Amino acid sequence: MEEGAVSSRSDARRTPVVVAAYLLLFLAAFIGLAPLFQVVAPLHASHLDAGAKTAILSRAMVWGAITAAGANILMGAISDRTRSRFGRRRPWIALGAVLTVLSYVGIWRSATADQFVWAIVGFQLAFNVLMAPLSAVFAERVPLALRSTASALMGLSYPLAVALGSSLMALGPQHEPGRLALLGGVLLAAAALFLIVYDEPAATERPQAGTPEPRGGFFDPFRSRNFVVVWTCRLLIATGYAFVSAYLLYFITDAVGWPGRTPESAHALLTGVGFGGVVIVAGLVALFGRRISRRQPVALVGAVLLCAATVALALTQSWIVVVIAFAAYGLGQGAYGSVEMGLMADALPSQENRGRDMGLNNLAVALPQALAPITALILERAEIDVRGLYIAAAACFAAAVVVVGLFRRES
Repeated sequence: MEEGAVSSRSDARRTPVVVAAYLLLFLAAFIGLAPLFQVVAPLHASHLDAGAKTAILSRAMVWGAITAAGANILMGAISDRTRSRFGRRRPWIALGAVLTVLSYVGIWRSATADQFVWAIVGFQLAFNVLMAPLSAVFAERVPLALRSTASALMGLSYPLAVALGSSLMALGPQHEPGRLALLGGVLLAAAALFLIVYDEPAATERPQAGTPEPRGGFFDPFRSRNFVVVWTCRLLIATGYAFVSAYLLYFITDAVGWPGRTPESAHALLTGVGFGGVVIVAGLVALFGRRISRRQPVALVGAVLLCAATVALALTQSWIVVVIAFAAYGLGQGAYGSVEMGLMADALPSQENRGRDMGLNNLAVALPQALAPITALILERAEIDVRGLYIAAAACFAAAVVVVGLFRRES
């Protein structure tokens, strides 16, 4: 069956239900991730050693990101080759959801810095047992006509998960075991729903004659021009994101300040303005997704907006300009994020290695999470202040503008 197609009228009727359950699980997975890294893990590191909390958390995040990068590629390749009566992806999605919840126990029980680092590594390994095959499902089951809409809604998943996760942490249980149990319950419920409605065919036999077996080295996709373009663009955009988001609080306190407002309230305002821009653009793309056959121009506009906004942030001393720049930044995030998954699926060079190739695409996001703190430390030792980080982010976005322009739509 061709990529993005449905095999029968029954499949066509069922596809919207499967896509809806898929989007719900994708959101739930990020709800299981975002509050963990933004609230639970920082608090746990602080309880272990308040004086060394930043070093402990940074070490855990760097090793966790490295683990995530390798695990995503490996698990994608393993799911490509899985043969079972439950299909190729479903067994790993089920196992990954269970292992992710079990990894929460390891984080909760970690009593030393080393145990905490290993617990975060274990979480990233378990989480990518879930996410690698889940990413491949997008290319396998979401029809071409729905890709722009689904991609836009998936682009909303992380910022929405941050907002919902923050609310869960504020309004839900105020102790770590309760918070982790809540996150685990959300993830397991969404995974169970998806596994029930996802009618993946059994994969118990070897492919028929004429159907290629998954094969080739991990880096074979880089022989494809479009794959290299999308991968490089994603790496550049993710690196720019890492600089802007990770050091926003330092930008507020060290570069601009805001008399009469605390850094925390200024941070909340700017992230809220940015999130509003994401929602507006992603909502429009989701609404009119069936009419969007070319995703490259949308990504190009997004990269241009991100570059312009970050240049303004790096140069301005005015809070009014900062707020306007963050509104533009959110619009850029929404534009690029709303077509990101669609572009990734469009650029896959083969159908038989979707899991591996989507894992390689995810490597472009994992690498900046590990490299951004190291780069920031190098710039700091060179006595370059936080504005230098924002100039570096603008340079990444500018390079992404050039790179995404190299994408060629296949006839």
